[in-house]
Amino acid sequence: MKVCFLTTAFPRWIGDGQAAFVWEAVRAVARRGVQVEVIAMHSPGLPTSEYMEGIRVTRPRYWWPERHELLRKEGAAGLPATWRKHPLLRTQIVPFLLAHTLTTTRHARECDLIHAEWSLSAAAAVASRWLHHRPVLATLQGSDIFQAAGHPAGALLTRFALSRCDRITVLSRALQEATAAVGLPVEQIKIIPNGVDTSHFIPPRDGERERIILYVGSFIERKGVRHLLDAMPEFLRAFPSFRLVLIGEGPEELALRHQAEVLGVAERTAFIGFKPQDEIKDWMQRARVLVLPSLEEGMGVVLLEALACGTPLVASQIDGIKDVVTPDVGALVPPADPQALAEGLRKLLSKPTRWNEMSLAARERAVGHYDWNHVASQYVELYKNMIARSE
Repeated sequence: MKVCFLTTAFPRWIGDGQAAFVWEAVRAVARRGVQVEVIAMHSPGLPTSEYMEGIRVTRPRYWWPERHELLRKEGAAGLPATWRKHPLLRTQIVPFLLAHTLTTTRHARECDLIHAEWSLSAAAAVASRWLHHRPVLATLQGSDIFQAAGHPAGALLTRFALSRCDRITVLSRALQEATAAVGLPVEQIKIIPNGVDTSHFIPPRDGERERIILYVGSFIERKGVRHLLDAMPEFLRAFPSFRLVLIGEGPEELALRHQAEVLGVAERTAFIGFKPQDEIKDWMQRARVLVLPSLEEGMGVVLLEALACGTPLVASQIDGIKDVVTPDVGALVPPADPQALAEGLRKLLSKPTRWNEMSLAARERAVGHYDWNHVASQYVELYKNMIARSE
């Protein structure tokens, strides 16, 4: 069996943190005996074709000169963030889709199935289907439904692409419901969560933790980082020895730095930028708590990475987060509510015995529910069924 992965986000090199979960999905499927190749978005300075751990990765050019290929300008913040901050870059969507579609047409004929990550890649897969005649599976991560489908043009493209896919997978029950609301039959939509490499993300060997509250993610509005900062004055009055560490980058960074100064918490807040996966693992092993204060979330891969490191969670009670953060591994708080967030942190950290129980349960949940080998086996089974039906 050979599967072609199409994706608009993919690591630029091994160890890069951008969309690392897509690379992990590719590797996990390959470990199950599936031959895999990847078609991803090109960025300036990257080769158009290379092998990563024996897996062929093709990145077709879509704009000239190369330095003006800017659809990934906001990096990990994603395409919607780029379009909002740089509206003129929307003109690059059509040539990107054309390049993506033509490349898919050429490579898909060598494959048994196309697995498209996000609806934009799904559009390229179905647009070229009359030439390659291969079944198409689309995986939705959240932004392509929660954001793109809210714009008239985005909604039209999303319905066009997804209605022509053979099957759709989503990360959570909330995303399944939102996808069905676009007008797709719910029986066509299967829930398969993202995964985590539980052999890489592990608890600290010495069991020691620093007094760190950790956030990992983009600095964009929907991640709710400003509400986390608003919670810090109250929290630090009760726990003055703690500090907040923010890992990431994005268009709101300057505003967030200014906010920390105004709130008087800048000395206890560290903005340390975008980090590769190995460094993120190290920080998760050091932290007492990972916080994800999102206003909207398909699932949140960082939650799974924290679970695997035995790091308890405090997160917003929204969307796919509710599927991950159960009472035995962390606390859910109302979104955009700094006082509730500070109280959630206080309760979790004020009972060391309870924290230890949560840490053990977090690791168990990661291994039992989200290990990539378990997740990949679900995908491989789905591939087999789709290919059998198409013959």
